[in-house]
Amino acid sequence: MIILVYASNYNKDNTYHDVLMSMCGKRAQQLAASSIMLTCYGVCVAFLIIIGDQFDRIAITLFDQCHWFIDRRFTIAITAIVLILPMCYFQRLDFLRYAGVLGVFAMLYVVFINVYEYIKLRPENVVVRTSPEKPITFFAIIPVFTFAYQCHEIVIPVYSCMADRTIKSFCKSTALALSLLFALYCMAGTTGYLTFGVKIAPDIMQSYDSNDPVVLVGVVALIVKMITTYPSMIFCGRGALDGLYAEFARLSAEQFITGEKKRRIIITTVWFTTTLVLAILTPNIGVVIEFLGSLASANVFVFPSLCLIAIARREQKLKRWIKNAFITIAIILIMAGALTFCIVLYQIYFELKANAEPTHSVLC
Repeated sequence: MIILVYASNYNKDNTYHDVLMSMCGKRAQQLAASSIMLTCYGVCVAFLIIIGDQFDRIAITLFDQCHWFIDRRFTIAITAIVLILPMCYFQRLDFLRYAGVLGVFAMLYVVFINVYEYIKLRPENVVVRTSPEKPITFFAIIPVFTFAYQCHEIVIPVYSCMADRTIKSFCKSTALALSLLFALYCMAGTTGYLTFGVKIAPDIMQSYDSNDPVVLVGVVALIVKMITTYPSMIFCGRGALDGLYAEFARLSAEQFITGEKKRRIIITTVWFTTTLVLAILTPNIGVVIEFLGSLASANVFVFPSLCLIAIARREQKLKRWIKNAFITIAIILIMAGALTFCIVLYQIYFELKANAEPTHSVLC
């Protein structure tokens, strides 16, 4: 992220793909924009699926039989249209500073549930795997981590909105945020896995008894988290798609500015509608997360590494050995990202052939 932020200062770029344009040229920009667009699109689908999963848990808790108003298709659609869609048409992310507060508290509560349930249940005879069954499994879990920590697509737009746009301020904010995130992930992941072991579900909230009021509140909190995070992803994806359209349509600067509102409304509407349809039709969140992780590996490893190579070539003040070190590190990361991407896509192909059913119980 620091590489991207440092590179964005060269031309005061405001988006991820614009940084690639400044540092690596148009072709790299187009590849980055396409990758970001697909990643953000997939994340939006995943968020809506998670919302549907949580409403399924609420339905099982409160009802004994299916009703039209607890049907998964209805709950996802009505939540998305009423609560998410109105926030997606804004031009800037500034308003999310208020909605994001709810998301932060929701995330903290979900972490609390993992710790609380571990202490409450005191699980025994849980089968815990401490090493991968096959070497290839190690590469398969990398996308899970890249998906969990991915914020590279949105970091440049957020940085551009900072009142104090300096690397020093950004590093302070990032260090605090990532440290907190790391601690929370460790708490949630460790206690959650020790509670259920190898039987843990892809969506951990599906493993808990939703009849417990504490868990039920956590389910609602997770829904709130997804609702407040969706608009930021559509913002980044929309920017990438808008930029690609402007290039292929060869719009002038004046045409790009004057037609911005119309394009924003059209792209947002089409984006929202298609992600909603896919979320309703896709039964398994695990496959979606793996696919997103494979794309995230490119955004996290490959494109920032290309920027690092460009920085090493541009910065004349750097010593020769530092430049060579930067280039070597960048090449290693690019190879790792490309290898992970291919391995995970290969694994997803076989998972789709083997299982296309929901991973949790549903009433409707």
